[in-house]
Amino acid sequence: MPVDNPQLEDVYVAFQVIPRLKEGNNFEVVDKAIAVVKAADVPYQVGAMETTMKGNLNVLLEIVKDAQQACYDAGALEVITNIKIHSKTQAATETFCTYDRGVTKANHMFVDK
Repeated sequence: MPVDNPQLEDVYVAFQVIPRLKEGNNFEVVDKAIAVVKAADVPYQVGAMETTMKGNLNVLLEIVKDAQQACYDAGALEVITNIKIHSKTQAATETFCTYDRGVTKANHMFVDK
């Protein structure tokens, strides 16, 4: 599907969910959010503090919303969601977070779907 804004296409979105439960294990709830990402069929990387995905910005933000909902579905009373977005123009070829240099130690963990 073509988009009017090419900066929406090759975007990195990193997010962290922090669920609060009345009882239970927060890590099990976070695992539910990660399962949403794994099922979403986008390249992703799960880290210790956040999960990073690559793709269309609107699609990725929907995945974040679905991951947040998964926390509620798993019993969270409230969820804090931190989101970081990295986008670039076509003129940007060597910026801080641009991975067009190929696979490096810093980005080899992405799981391509």
